[in-house]
Amino acid sequence: MNILFVSTDYPKRGQPTTGFPNYLYRVSLSLIQLGHKPVILAAGGWDGHRTERGIEIWTVNVRTYHNYKSQPLNYALSALQTGYALNRRITELLQKIHIDIIQFTSLYGIALLYHEKVPAVLRLSSYAKTAFSFYQTHSPETVRMMALIERASAYRCNGIFAPCKKNAVAFGKDCHRKVKVIETPFVNDVQEYDCGFYDYYLQGKKYVLFFGTLYAEKGILVIAEILEKFLEDNPDYYFVFIGDECRINGENSTRLLQKRAGKYADRIIISNALPHKQLYPVIRAADFVVLPSLMENLSNACIEAMYFERVVIGTDGASFEQLIKQGENGLLCQIGSSQDLLEKMQMAVAMSEREKREMGKQAKRRIDRLRPEYAVRKLVDLYEHILKNSKHR
Repeated sequence: MNILFVSTDYPKRGQPTTGFPNYLYRVSLSLIQLGHKPVILAAGGWDGHRTERGIEIWTVNVRTYHNYKSQPLNYALSALQTGYALNRRITELLQKIHIDIIQFTSLYGIALLYHEKVPAVLRLSSYAKTAFSFYQTHSPETVRMMALIERASAYRCNGIFAPCKKNAVAFGKDCHRKVKVIETPFVNDVQEYDCGFYDYYLQGKKYVLFFGTLYAEKGILVIAEILEKFLEDNPDYYFVFIGDECRINGENSTRLLQKRAGKYADRIIISNALPHKQLYPVIRAADFVVLPSLMENLSNACIEAMYFERVVIGTDGASFEQLIKQGENGLLCQIGSSQDLLEKMQMAVAMSEREKREMGKQAKRRIDRLRPEYAVRKLVDLYEHILKNSKHR
């Protein structure tokens, strides 16, 4: 089966380090293992074609910059411009290569302008209504526009699926469509680790780890509120942040964290996002991992940390509960509650090494259920069902 993945983004070179490109990379490798042919079409700043590890990748140059006073208008124009460029390239590709089915991301609603006859499926990479419900990054009007475009794009597709149960229910209710839940597959794609970053900055240190983009919806403000208190109460710990910085309420996230650490700022270590070959050694050596996101779509960071048998503290109700059972294979805290996060962190500190190892083993068993032979097989079953039953969109 030849599957075309249509995406808003894919890195120019090297392995991806953020959630959605990670998904595309891993599911493509898994499909190849099962005898299928994945093709990726992504928006970017260049036109190009390349092949990486058997994955054929096409990129189309899309430049979207609008500076109107209305944030929702800027978003809508960028979404339509991106969707138009990608769908025009789909038409060109279908004349060159045979494609059995197309999988669109919900991001930017890029399926909205799809008009070809090849069956299509929509994957909820997020749902703006739930992802930005706290309005930390986008205004309520912008979130409504984003969600509207995402829902409208679903009507151009034969089927819809989501990795997160909460998003599947919310999107299905709003669209009056059935949304299937297919969890994100995981395969460790790193063949050789690079311990250079760990050896230089972290060797010999006991540390708590956060990794992911440093913006409000990932819970950075929640961590910031208790950062100084945690470091004061636990003088043998460092706090490590790995991820690209953003602006939060007009302030640089790195400066915000350094300021909130107070007199213990010398015990926080902040780095831009690392490639997996450098990131994985950092995860493996963390004492425990903190991921207090306000909402996730089945967190890739959580999956990676659990794979490496780390104790993970995630948020209950933000999709972490789909992976974590409180006290068995991880810990759950209340969404947006710094105090509850601090209490769970102190629980992790108080655990013995034996307790952490046992919890980590239980975490790894849960992630083993995301191996390609299970998770990707469900995706292929969905493709086959759509090809068999969908004559028209």
